[in-house]
Amino acid sequence: MLRLGKSEQGVTEIMAVAEHVNSMAVLAEGFRLRPDVPHVPEGPATELVAPVDEAEPGLAADTLDEIRRWARPNLGVEHVPALWRVLARQPRFLASTWTKDRLVLGAGEIDEATKACAAMAVAMNARSAYCTSYFNPLVRHAMGFDDGSMVELGAAVMHYVSFNTVAHGMMLAPPFNDVRAEDFQPGGGLADAPRAGAAPPSA
Repeated sequence: MLRLGKSEQGVTEIMAVAEHVNSMAVLAEGFRLRPDVPHVPEGPATELVAPVDEAEPGLAADTLDEIRRWARPNLGVEHVPALWRVLARQPRFLASTWTKDRLVLGAGEIDEATKACAAMAVAMNARSAYCTSYFNPLVRHAMGFDDGSMVELGAAVMHYVSFNTVAHGMMLAPPFNDVRAEDFQPGGGLADAPRAGAAPPSA
């Protein structure tokens, strides 16, 4: 991200997406939530915590209604996804987590479409059936991705999972330490540094 010219804010936004989506995946898998985007699953419930009835009046009703209005154009569903209805058992937690979701995945220095792709990548890396199903329509809507584009995103995830696995297994030290975003900007000292494998400058 630093090499893409993003400031510390942009890098922090991507880190926030990763932290938030990973925590969603942990909750969804921990409570064994069945994917319900785009379709509500049939058969007996298997969830360890039952989602509330979204029509149920209560302290969470306003937040659930806001989520329903967001889900229609962004996920293409008419219901509130189960993850949010599970959180509705603690209305204050639901409201604060939904506010965080909109802040973290909303546009900042990084646009919403890029954040949606990052969220999908994190969900895939977390091996979360629930979250990959949840973010799939969001990526397709935000980026206009077709199946080929989704495979291209998957290829990037595969590459960096492999890269990180090898780097960790070989205990490779990070190539840069104690650097900031401006170090990669023009005149910052690292922007014009020769890249590995590049031909040396001519005399």
